[in-house]
Amino acid sequence: MGGRPSSPLDKQQQQHLRGQVDTLLRNFLPCYRGQLGASVLRQISSELEPREPAGCQLMRSKKLPRVREHQGPLTQFGGHPPRWQPIFCVLRGDGRLEWFSHREEYENGGHPLGSMALTGYTVLTSQREYLHLLDTLCPVSSGEHTQEESDPLLEMPVNFPLFLKHPFRRHFCFSAATGEAQQAWRLALQGGIRLRGTVLQRSQAPAARAFLDAVRLYRRHQGHFGDDDVTLGSDAEVLTGVLMRELLPALRAQTLPGLRGARRNRAWAWTEVGAGSRRWGRDTRGDRIRGPISPLPRHCPLNSLCVSLRLRLSVLAPPPHLGFLPRLWPVWGPLGRAGQLLDAVHAAVLAQASAGLRAFQPEKDELLAVLEKTLRPDMDQILRQQERLAGKLRVEVQRPLESCLRGKVDTQLSLVTQKLLSSMEAVLSAVQTLLAQGMDRLSRHLRGNSSGTQLRKEVYSFGEMPWDPKLMQTCYREAERSQGSLGQLVVPFGFFGTQSLVFGAQDLAQQLMADAVTTFLQLADQCLTTALDCTQAAQQLEKVRGRVLKKFQSDSSLARSKFIRGWLLCIFLPFVLHQLERSCKVELLEFEGDVLAVGSPALTIEDIYKDIVQGVLLQRIDRELKKALGASDVSCTPDGCSEAPWDRTGVDEEAEAQRGTCPGQPGSGTEVRSLCPLPPPRTFRS
Repeated sequence: MGGRPSSPLDKQQQQHLRGQVDTLLRNFLPCYRGQLGASVLRQISSELEPREPAGCQLMRSKKLPRVREHQGPLTQFGGHPPRWQPIFCVLRGDGRLEWFSHREEYENGGHPLGSMALTGYTVLTSQREYLHLLDTLCPVSSGEHTQEESDPLLEMPVNFPLFLKHPFRRHFCFSAATGEAQQAWRLALQGGIRLRGTVLQRSQAPAARAFLDAVRLYRRHQGHFGDDDVTLGSDAEVLTGVLMRELLPALRAQTLPGLRGARRNRAWAWTEVGAGSRRWGRDTRGDRIRGPISPLPRHCPLNSLCVSLRLRLSVLAPPPHLGFLPRLWPVWGPLGRAGQLLDAVHAAVLAQASAGLRAFQPEKDELLAVLEKTLRPDMDQILRQQERLAGKLRVEVQRPLESCLRGKVDTQLSLVTQKLLSSMEAVLSAVQTLLAQGMDRLSRHLRGNSSGTQLRKEVYSFGEMPWDPKLMQTCYREAERSQGSLGQLVVPFGFFGTQSLVFGAQDLAQQLMADAVTTFLQLADQCLTTALDCTQAAQQLEKVRGRVLKKFQSDSSLARSKFIRGWLLCIFLPFVLHQLERSCKVELLEFEGDVLAVGSPALTIEDIYKDIVQGVLLQRIDRELKKALGASDVSCTPDGCSEAPWDRTGVDEEAEAQRGTCPGQPGSGTEVRSLCPLPPPRTFRS
């Protein structure tokens, strides 16, 4: 039946990586426990706060975020020796990519040749862009000739490539048959990458919030204050990324010099654009990389892996059928498995991190239950103690904090706010335009005397709009448009998380669209009955359209402010904390005893200190945001999207709509002859 593929790592190397992960968990879990208490405290506190009268007006979509399944033929470059091979690819709804030898194998329920989670990958469709990436992996050394032979990638018979690159895993190279297919796959893959990347950011559970805060706290303890994209992915994937960032520089520095050939070829061998398949790339002499294990100095935890890899690199003659890739074979030989090593290290770290978090799960569940049970009855007393400690500490840190904000933040806060605001207004305007076009299309079909079957088809297409990557790409593109210029503004503050920011904006666009679509379909289903003729039904639908647009404008305005406020905090708060680290360190040590004396697991000196800095920073952010919004067009109303008048002869009250009747329409005893084939009841049910 086939054995389990062997790992390129021997037992001693795997044991070394397990030790690295154990050390990470030993240092991280105390941060996680502390943040669980703080997260539960914030949740209970928010529940006890008085609710603002203005809230979300759109109905919340109950559909979980997903990727529309996409499938089709591609060719893939990989294997040993490398070659182009036809495959059949399937993108699952959970963001996993699978590939089969042919369509029939997939349809018959066969096992895939390979599969991968798309977390952390980036899609490139430009060969030149990908070549530039390879060049950055292997910078020219002082003693190396810069002139290289013509590049093999440029000689590939590829017109519509799809490169999937990852900072810690092997790269993949696919090719589509047409530009249209390439575009469809690009959009589908980007949706899968975003879905898997933002799983923690979308969650409002205290444990998810605590985990993200714990990662930031742990990294601050390691000397890393700026935010970046390390928090994309599941909890195990995030911890894997944290450790791989620590291991990768040593692994790359030790391995790349041992690869033969031009620098771009060495970089390609490092990333090993391959199939990762159980049928391709098998070395008949065994996959395991063997070699002497050298001592492990502190500065190079992966020294043994790197040395053993370099000792096995060999130069073999290229097979005659690979004439279009003559110079890649030396670094693609069966023993030149740099990319396999990279994948094996990542897989080993991920497996161990997953096991460690699973082992912690029972303790976490018990801790959450205990925190809920102990904090809620004493909430008032805990909050008073927190405020008392914060008041004393605030006096000590106020002067250096104000000095830092005036000298290093205020000058750039306005520029960053304006850039975020203009980007989000473009995104939300695109969503509203797309929503209005979809509602107008339904109205036209209703007025046009369409058949019930055709109308049901249009209703289904309208309901699927939030999950249609081709339709939503206009909104997503607006979020990506300012990524480069925004990145330049925030780099001086140590912020490198622009990809997370873009994903967040795209998630927000999709959620608002889903809520608006749900609201429109439910209101329409409640108000359109067979008692109405086509003209009356179209008039009712037009009024529903106006009400939905009004609700969308209200919700999008609130969401925009919340989004910008949150990301301004992500950009500036770590920077300010880093700037104050030395000047406030003594004060924090002095107050730590007072916090410990309170005896609450939900109160820590670091969280109280962070809340103080965050509160002062938020005052400036709110002031700047209010000034920016006052000068902008907050309505975000594109041409042609004005709200239809909502008079009392229509669906004037939500309660009446929910009862399934509309003011002014005939009652159950009144017979009105239909002048057009209206859809059956519940056609507009989402």
